[in-house]
Amino acid sequence: MRNFFLFLIIFPFIEIYTLIAIGGSIGAFNTMLWIFFSGIMGLYLLRNQGLKTLLDIQSKKSVFEPTADNFLKTIFTPIGGFFLLIPGFITDVIGILILLPITRIFILGLLFSYLRPIGQGTGTNKNNGDWIEGEYRKDK
Repeated sequence: MRNFFLFLIIFPFIEIYTLIAIGGSIGAFNTMLWIFFSGIMGLYLLRNQGLKTLLDIQSKKSVFEPTADNFLKTIFTPIGGFFLLIPGFITDVIGILILLPITRIFILGLLFSYLRPIGQGTGTNKNNGDWIEGEYRKDK
């Protein structure tokens, strides 16, 4: 959790540095044009695609097939649009990676492996001394 807060503090500085470095290479006008274009694209995805899929699920509950691909598209399209809406090149790359089907599956696999409870998945016990085993006997 401490690493997440550290990331939240450092990430804006990295994003600003990237904007300045790329803006120095391609020019200020092209940088502003890219930020504007990606923001419009993210807003479109959030407004039309994300809400459309959620309304389709709500209106056609019997027709909607809860496959993994439909679930990922439904969840990840608004998230990818949100990342595109945030100004910056790093968040744009993250948003595009979330929207592509191949990288979407890879990102979900990384997320599940990070959030997996301790001791599950690999068949090994990784309890790190958190468990105390013993026996209980109730005497009369």
